[in-house]
Amino acid sequence: MKRKCKPQQPASNARVKLILIGVAIILIIVYTNIYSKFRHDLAAGYTKINDLQSQLYSSKTGDVEYLLEGPGPTILISHGITGGIDQGIGLADMYLGKGYRLLVLSRFGYLKSSMPDQPSAELQAEAYSDLLAFLHIDRAFILGNSAGGPSAIHFAIDYPEKCSGLILVSSAVPGNTKALPPKAFMNAVFGSDFLYWCTIKLFGTSMMKMFVPESILNTLSSPEKKKLMDTVFLSGLPISHWTKGVLFDTYLSNPSIDEDIPYESITTQTLIFHAIDDPAPPIEGARLIAKKIPHCELVAYETGGHLIMNHEDEIKRTINHFVCDK
Repeated sequence: MKRKCKPQQPASNARVKLILIGVAIILIIVYTNIYSKFRHDLAAGYTKINDLQSQLYSSKTGDVEYLLEGPGPTILISHGITGGIDQGIGLADMYLGKGYRLLVLSRFGYLKSSMPDQPSAELQAEAYSDLLAFLHIDRAFILGNSAGGPSAIHFAIDYPEKCSGLILVSSAVPGNTKALPPKAFMNAVFGSDFLYWCTIKLFGTSMMKMFVPESILNTLSSPEKKKLMDTVFLSGLPISHWTKGVLFDTYLSNPSIDEDIPYESITTQTLIFHAIDDPAPPIEGARLIAKKIPHCELVAYETGGHLIMNHEDEIKRTINHFVCDK
């Protein structure tokens, strides 16, 4: 006759419970620590945007957030993806310096600027024109950076009487054949502050390669990499205030650069800066539109990536000559 198995000892059950409780406590501590760091970075992001002394213009396309300051020739800044007037200020500091009257705005869907029902790069250019009229500014130079390039190009095409000069810095250009990520994925990551923050913390180095070539990234110290990460990605917090703009740029504005745009009709003087090793918009696209635009100078750098790093002072001098000669 088979002997029955003895029931599990109470001591064994107690050990299992203790292990589970210990694991739960560790997970709670880890999560609390992670979430505390997230809340710190998110609070810093809110402080940054709350400190911006911006104003709102109620246009026919909705609210347009802007900031106008400084003396000198007016330069309207059309910022890149995950931007807003905060990024525009950073672009001015990086590529322009002092001596200009800066008109910095948040494009469609960024920060306090509205997203119209049928947004496009052309409609964004129309909003630039309307804002200039509202501010009684007859003419302005326009600087288009990255995803801000298409609307800057359309502004030069559609409003030549208002465009003193077109400046493109690492602009979106034709020929970018990289597949777009699924929209559901982009909406999830860029629609959640916490998920976006976690993505940066986990995959930040890989994401950085979209902007900075490995040849440059490998030369940076750990503090320099952290500063770059904070500037490029963590400055996008709270990303929930940029979500609509990011989706607009990714799936509408940037792809529109491959449409049949009449670059030949740009009559204003044009200056294009682009790095040959830019991992994002291809240099071939910059060369293509530079040949089509009648009065255009292409300044190509062998290195620098999407941010055109280590050439900021050269760019400032070149833009200063470009603007002052007009």
